Amino acid sequence: MFGLGLLKGTAIGLTGGIVIGLVIKEACKQMKNKKNHTINNNSTADTSEVNGVDEK
Repeated sequence: MFGLGLLKGTAIGLTGGIVIGLVIKEACKQMKNKKNHTINNNSTADTSEVNGVDEK
């Protein structure tokens, strides 16, 4: 019975660790994409301002 409990505990622990790892990985991807999107928007705004100054 001790061996079965040890195996169940190990399986549950590994499964939980994998799930938590995947959740953290996805959260990091979304934060990175959001950050890149913000940087791209700022770059586009800066470029249009520069082009507007050049056209005058």
